Amino acid sequence: MSLNESKKRDFVSQLIVVLDQNAQLLTDKGFDPTAKIDQLKAELTAADDAEGKQLEAAAAAKDATKLANETLDTAYTDGSATVDLISGLLGKSDNLVLEIKKLRRSNNSKPKPSPIQP
Repeated sequence: MSLNESKKRDFVSQLIVVLDQNAQLLTDKGFDPTAKIDQLKAELTAADDAEGKQLEAAAAAKDATKLANETLDTAYTDGSATVDLISGLLGKSDNLVLEIKKLRRSNNSKPKPSPIQP
């Protein structure tokens, strides 16, 4: 069974406490846990810092996606308004207007590429 992040973090935290509480017993048996306790504390702190950076990166990715979508929506709205302007100037039945309007339709109904045959 694989442990999740929370259980791994809890294990390391509890191990630090157990080693700390039983330091004298372990030292009497020939193992001084002081260096290991310090190492585990440092590793746990580094893991906490890395998780914080991971959360910041996830939030930044969401913000970047939102900005990209908003920017694209703005460009699309401006493009559509330009089509309306040209249509108003030239008339809805003008060939240029009809060709421009095909751009939107052709992007929505692009045929999917056929799978490559071996």
